[in-house]
Amino acid sequence: MPNKFFENNENYNFVQFDLLFGKKYEQEPSKILLGLKVTLSPKWKIYWRNPGDAGLPPEINIQSTNNIKSAYLLFPSPKRFNFYDIETFGYDEEVIFPLIIKSLDNSNSISGILELNAQVCSEICVPVNHKFNLSNINYSNNISSSLEKILLYNSTVPKLLKNNQLKLMSTVVENNNLKLSFLNDLNIKPTDIIVEDIKGNIYQKPIYSSRNKTLEVIIDINTINADFLKKYIKLTFLTNDISYETIITNSIKLKNNNLDYKNNSNSNSYLGFEIIVIAFLGGIILNFMPCVLPILSLKMVQLVSYRTIKKNIYTNKIFFNILGILTTFLLFAITAHLIKTAGNLIGWGIQFQNPYFIFFMIILTLFFSLNLFGVFQYFIPSKILTVLSYRKEGFIGDFLTGMSLTLLATPCTAPLVGTAIGFALSGNAAQIYTILLIMGIGLSTPLILILVFPKIISFIPKPGNWLIIFKKIMGLLLLLTTVWLISIFVELNSNTNKNSKNYSDNELIINWDIDNNFNLPDELVKKGNIVFVDVTADWCLTCLVNKSLVLDTERVNQLFIENNVITLRLDWTKPNEHIKKFLVTNGRFGIPFNKMYGPSISNGRILPELLSLKIIREYIEIAK
Repeated sequence: MPNKFFENNENYNFVQFDLLFGKKYEQEPSKILLGLKVTLSPKWKIYWRNPGDAGLPPEINIQSTNNIKSAYLLFPSPKRFNFYDIETFGYDEEVIFPLIIKSLDNSNSISGILELNAQVCSEICVPVNHKFNLSNINYSNNISSSLEKILLYNSTVPKLLKNNQLKLMSTVVENNNLKLSFLNDLNIKPTDIIVEDIKGNIYQKPIYSSRNKTLEVIIDINTINADFLKKYIKLTFLTNDISYETIITNSIKLKNNNLDYKNNSNSNSYLGFEIIVIAFLGGIILNFMPCVLPILSLKMVQLVSYRTIKKNIYTNKIFFNILGILTTFLLFAITAHLIKTAGNLIGWGIQFQNPYFIFFMIILTLFFSLNLFGVFQYFIPSKILTVLSYRKEGFIGDFLTGMSLTLLATPCTAPLVGTAIGFALSGNAAQIYTILLIMGIGLSTPLILILVFPKIISFIPKPGNWLIIFKKIMGLLLLLTTVWLISIFVELNSNTNKNSKNYSDNELIINWDIDNNFNLPDELVKKGNIVFVDVTADWCLTCLVNKSLVLDTERVNQLFIENNVITLRLDWTKPNEHIKKFLVTNGRFGIPFNKMYGPSISNGRILPELLSLKIIREYIEIAK
């Protein structure tokens, strides 16, 4: 059907324009509400007032009009689009831009040509121009359906908040992040937040959470020009209901072109003490995680062997165990510091994605296993055997055992470990070294207790025939560890991509192709789905425990089916920069990682490292 406002316009096969009449404002007769309707073909979009990394926003021109004082084009809540790491903001399918016109003389009609200039994009961008003849508007024909549509889109235009409606309580800079805390009396629950500076630059999507009338927004300040940020920062809170905008000015102090925050000294010391305690407890917990169970067998054999040796030798062997643990954590800290200085993302346990490291661990665990079986005593000279064994002064073996214990503890995060690692790897050099060494002390705590209280060793039975059997059992566990490492080595050297495989015939389980669609969870949630993200790897024993005892059980599977929970699976066995970026974006640097999304928690909620049926059920209820 021809457009009645058509005026010397070019026909586009990917977009159509219409001008809808809304109403005249009774209390302001000079004010008229119109709606500029844009209908787009699939895969085409038009931009928001701030298009982001590319594109141009729609603009109107009233130079060829009569009796118009001003015209304001309003922009409804946009969508965030990601195309090859280029983020833009706009609309697809259909959008109606509310248009408020004020006339010079309300006793006369407006007339002339209203011109629209915009850019419409798919894989290419096309500049478009459309002219509307205002003389053809029938003011008496107030079509209710048109007005309803205009008002519907007008209700989604972000509303500018006053300071007392969303009060900024604090601004804190830590770990290269700017944390804004608001008093959220309006109970705003964002589905997305857009961050703009005084120059109109849009930055990386922030991390945010809303609970107990507090709204927290965490912005990555590495990508923000501090000179712009100190003057002005604009936050647009997009929600499923009413969207809002707030502007923050002159609230952040700067020093040497870096964000500088001076908090209360007591709160700072508390935070420092708190994270040290978390790191220490996390290190202790690592002693009991599935990742360290293989090498724990080796430690048990050592403790039994120490039962009959002299006190000074026994003390030195314990010391070299601890030294091996702390040396490995120091090497982790140095590596993390160098990687971060080079501007790259850091991941906890990513050495297990390196086939050379896995090959080294295969040799090491096989050596320890064969040593427990007594194989080496038949063909290795006794002097070399003494150096490498756990008898007499074989301190090199003790040092290597400490290193091995640490290396095998790193594939997985554990309760509190994820928090400490996140704080360390996102912090400065001092925080990286301090937190990782404190965690090393936590992992060494059982050995430190034996070193300080040597009588503890007396609770271990004296060596006998049982020890021979015990060594063979422990040697078998280490041999199984070697087989497990060999399977990882084979997988790393294969050409298959597990994220492209079909793990199940269940329609609710999707192997997420994160390389081609980084924002899939957000897209599914916007359609009203509950989404469960599971990031795993063959080298993560805690992940495998979660899968075998919880995620792959019939009860959890039935629970997901009953609640239509879509599972997105990511396999991080091999290096993948998009998976690493996804974890870092969520404030995590290692796995296991599980996150639940839903209508009530559109930003998602991260689950504990160790899962259970009860935890899964609770998070599904929260997400509904």
